[in-house]
Amino acid sequence: MSFFIMSLLAPHSNCFPSSFLKPLCLHISVKSHLLLCLGTPFLVFSCKQNLKKKAVQMDGKEGDDEFSEITLRPLDLSDIDDVMVWATDDKVSLFCTWDTYTCREQAMDYVNNIAIPHPWLRAICLENRAIGSISVTPKSGNDRCRVELGYAIASNYWGRGIVTRAVKMVASIIFSEWPHLERLEALVDLDNLGSQKVLEKAGFHREGVLRKYITMKGRTRDMVIFSLLSTDPRLH
Repeated sequence: MSFFIMSLLAPHSNCFPSSFLKPLCLHISVKSHLLLCLGTPFLVFSCKQNLKKKAVQMDGKEGDDEFSEITLRPLDLSDIDDVMVWATDDKVSLFCTWDTYTCREQAMDYVNNIAIPHPWLRAICLENRAIGSISVTPKSGNDRCRVELGYAIASNYWGRGIVTRAVKMVASIIFSEWPHLERLEALVDLDNLGSQKVLEKAGFHREGVLRKYITMKGRTRDMVIFSLLSTDPRLH
């Protein structure tokens, strides 16, 4: 993911930032770890709406979403069992920098040392149950105008449009929370077609392919780079 964000490389996301090496994300590219929120109080962003329209999720499948509410909140140690669901899944870790988890200690280490200290990481929840995670990792210096998006979600929730909705929710608030921010970007493995569809559905622009961009799990990968600017229209 990319928990494992957001094929970007993150410990639990299919799409997560490269600055973290701990596991847990299903990063959309191969550079992001699933991180979760930091120590200040965060609002729970709720998306109450009819999601019965067909939507593409991480596996690229379409389906009617029976869920009417998606929320984003900080990840904490009470979520360990839910984190283990996706962190121990080979399908989730396939495009991530981290290897599939084999014990609870790994998940606890991730939550304590990556998720909680992270500048902007949330659990993707249904009925307050953490089924995935999504993170925004800031850059510094001359790169402070941009951030890297990462996300991940348990495979039994793929194909329901949940991650697409979560990405849209993040895009709708992050530019306001961080006024200096101009660019939200994501790196996705060229073979990770599902995560590419997530970003396209969320209104990101596919900018091109970075050839032989990163070496992960013994193979040098081509990465697709996506972006959303603060001035771009938002999809709802």
